[in-house]
Amino acid sequence: MAKELTESRRTLYTRRAMQDALIELLRDQPLGSITVKALCERADVNRSTFYAHYASIEELLHDIEDETMAWVTTALEQLLAQPDSAGIEHVIERICQYIADNRKHLQVLMSPKADIGFQQQLLGLIYSQRGVGEQLQSSAGYPAEAQMRMRFAVSGSIGLLQYWLATDLAASPESVAHTIFTMCMPATQ
Repeated sequence: MAKELTESRRTLYTRRAMQDALIELLRDQPLGSITVKALCERADVNRSTFYAHYASIEELLHDIEDETMAWVTTALEQLLAQPDSAGIEHVIERICQYIADNRKHLQVLMSPKADIGFQQQLLGLIYSQRGVGEQLQSSAGYPAEAQMRMRFAVSGSIGLLQYWLATDLAASPESVAHTIFTMCMPATQ
């Protein structure tokens, strides 16, 4: 976790610059070959500034991942609080818009270049939400079927989002959200 510093605008700017620099470097090389010196040059900060915020490059990556996971947690809570399907599709659209707005970071985090542990953590977070299975339960004949539907829906959605990011967001966020919604939600009878 990042060292505790006063969250001034300057501190936030510096952290964002280092996060952006790490993401840019990860596009071209694996994490293990990125040096603090190269990161500081890219972020235009000195080494002492880096170490005032982070103990290592891995800690900086985990900070980026933690911010993303916190947002996903909030989005899932909002998604599961929706009483009707129109609300669910709207929340999925907001999630897709967040992905579009944060594409540079997410293109790396959701790619094979990043730490696979992040993607597993993301799946684990989604699978642990009881409401996800309950949303799919209504059309399932038995609990095991609901579990299979949930796994298929989540894995398929993550796969579609990875594809969307890999194509540099060739489709609109609304189009991707609609595809996820129609493919994952059971038809009402």
